[in-house]
Amino acid sequence: MACSSDSPSPEEGRQKEEDVSYESSAKYNLNIVYFVPTDISERNEWHRRLSEILLHGQSFILKHMNEYGFGNMTVNMFVDKTLGRVKITKISGEHATSYYPYEGGGVKMIEEIESYFNSHPSERNSDHTLVLIPVKNPDPDKRDIPYYGYGRYCFALDYDDMDIAYLKDEDERGQKATTYIGGLLHELGHALNLPHNKQTVSDDNNPNKGTALMGSGNYTYGKYPTYLTKASCAILNNCQVVSDSESIVFYQGASLEVEGIQSRYEGGDLVVSGSIETNTPVSHVNFYNDPATDNADYDAVSWCVEVINNAFEVRMPVNDLFLKGNTPYVLRQRFLHENGEISTFSYAYEFIDNELFIEFGDKDYLDRSQWAVIDFSSEEQNEKAAYVLDGDKQTFWHSRWSTNVASYPHYLSIDMGQIQSLNGFTFVQRDGMRKVKDIEIFISSDSQTWESKGNFVLKNINTAHHVVLEEACSCRYFKVVAKSAFDQEQFAAMAEIMCF
Repeated sequence: MACSSDSPSPEEGRQKEEDVSYESSAKYNLNIVYFVPTDISERNEWHRRLSEILLHGQSFILKHMNEYGFGNMTVNMFVDKTLGRVKITKISGEHATSYYPYEGGGVKMIEEIESYFNSHPSERNSDHTLVLIPVKNPDPDKRDIPYYGYGRYCFALDYDDMDIAYLKDEDERGQKATTYIGGLLHELGHALNLPHNKQTVSDDNNPNKGTALMGSGNYTYGKYPTYLTKASCAILNNCQVVSDSESIVFYQGASLEVEGIQSRYEGGDLVVSGSIETNTPVSHVNFYNDPATDNADYDAVSWCVEVINNAFEVRMPVNDLFLKGNTPYVLRQRFLHENGEISTFSYAYEFIDNELFIEFGDKDYLDRSQWAVIDFSSEEQNEKAAYVLDGDKQTFWHSRWSTNVASYPHYLSIDMGQIQSLNGFTFVQRDGMRKVKDIEIFISSDSQTWESKGNFVLKNINTAHHVVLEEACSCRYFKVVAKSAFDQEQFAAMAEIMCF
């Protein structure tokens, strides 16, 4: 593999590499790689153009970090301030462009880049890497290269006319510059830990805000009002290559439990509050309201609040959501640990005929200390049916999968020890695969004769959600029959089952 650190191209006509002096006062800096396949050369003036784009993006981040009160912070890079150049490591790929397609090509590039970093450890300056790939034509139907975030890597392209000088032009060249420069910074956001999120209705109408970069901002950047949401800036505040901390050990894990989660509709706002227990300090919590009408999260509208003394409360005006009508939502709650880790919990609510129906929040649960699982369809040796009653969300029942694999339907029967009055059931799905989708609930007074209380659809989330019965009932025994899974596989799992 032929590699060089920021090797100059003859057509650039700039100073020799030994005359460039890169500096940064930060402990961690973004790795920037120019990855050149064997069948293409560097694009014209690539180093000047990309340096100017990255410095433009650095100023963009700095502006919004300051506006939200996070301070004079932005993504750290090695820069020669006199020449206005950013340090970019050029790596010559081992194969032609076709070897690195959109699907799977990123992993192949990462293998070669990691090999280079292992051989040149001084060139690796953090856990975050931006990879730029030269192309002759940026049109999507004429190229097939990686263009996405992948963990703390991200991939974007470079072509001859990708220049900030063209950002405000009204012609086709100008629109492409907006799309691909905005796209570069959007993908960089993913490498800096940022998920998608859309602006609120208010910000969409605010000429000083406009479109969120991590939503559709890659189509507006530099041409129309584009901004970073507070939720994005709060994540950057704890990012390794943005944080100004010299002592934090980043990305070394964190555990967190949410306690006393409450939700209500009050004064036109969806209000969510609660407290946490964690082994790693949390600075903020973000809330992403994602319409569950597709499998994408580009339209997730976000809010951000501080966590103070391990407690939080957020008020989210429902009029700032774009979709109401008859729309189910997933509310993703992301707790931002100071070491850069993020703990995520998901909840569900929905609008029916423009009216908000909240489906989460702790209930007055019945005491389960005398409950027992008396029958089940199957279980794994270390994933027992009894775990649905142990009060630990990290343990779970799993249908048999190692031998004599069991298929749907699966079931659990539970004895509550005495006759109880029930208004509904609460389920906590396994935090991972094998979430149950369709269920039927039966009740009994003697565990011999069973009465169906109906069929229900559970939520594809990792927090408690409720099934409310049409009418309250009394029983000693109940049975949950699982009929299908969200992943359409034959396996079932469940962490907790409660009643209220």
